[in-house]
Amino acid sequence: MRQDLREIIGIDGLVTLILSNILILATAGISWLWQLGCVHRVARTAPDTASASELAMVLGFRLRHNNVCPEYAQRLDRARALLHSRSVQRVVIVGGRTGRSAASEAAVGKQFLVARGIAESAILLEESSRHTLENLRHARARLRLDNDAAFVLITSRYHLARSLALASGLSLRPLPCAAEARLAYNPLTLWKLAREAYFLHWYYVGRTWSRWTGNRKSLARIT
Repeated sequence: MRQDLREIIGIDGLVTLILSNILILATAGISWLWQLGCVHRVARTAPDTASASELAMVLGFRLRHNNVCPEYAQRLDRARALLHSRSVQRVVIVGGRTGRSAASEAAVGKQFLVARGIAESAILLEESSRHTLENLRHARARLRLDNDAAFVLITSRYHLARSLALASGLSLRPLPCAAEARLAYNPLTLWKLAREAYFLHWYYVGRTWSRWTGNRKSLARIT
């Protein structure tokens, strides 16, 4: 069952979404274009390898008929490559049940890796989160991560800029690692880059507004 948007983001989130849209209109789209440039730069230049690290985090993706979709498979295959090269020692897969799926994104991701030769002992799961911010918050609590513990963050190129911003806002130290070898320029990817820029713009507006107004509830959610 799809969750109501208000349940996921809350009233404060809706307010800051409105403010974000107002700012985009007031600047004739320039504030959004700035974020689009940032999203594109990270997507284009992010490495697809990692220096030696203890842990890699794989951000989940909505399942397709209870199975891993091609985009999610790319993320998991990147984690598998890092484990095989011993660039990382363990992976944590994050993602709960979304849509009508019978299993969590994390659990199905684990099955995918185990079927391809990865030891179960090298895989940790976080199965209660519904979106990227919750992925990171719950993983931080699950693994007791702090700002002294760097980890490799694996996700799709278009998704990296926002994921890194959210992780940094939570006082984490993510090391970016792209799922794909290079950024593919096609209409779908361009749409995803534009959408991520919109969400990143909303995040920064929301964070700034929460600080200005001293909204502790909102700040607790994103920091």
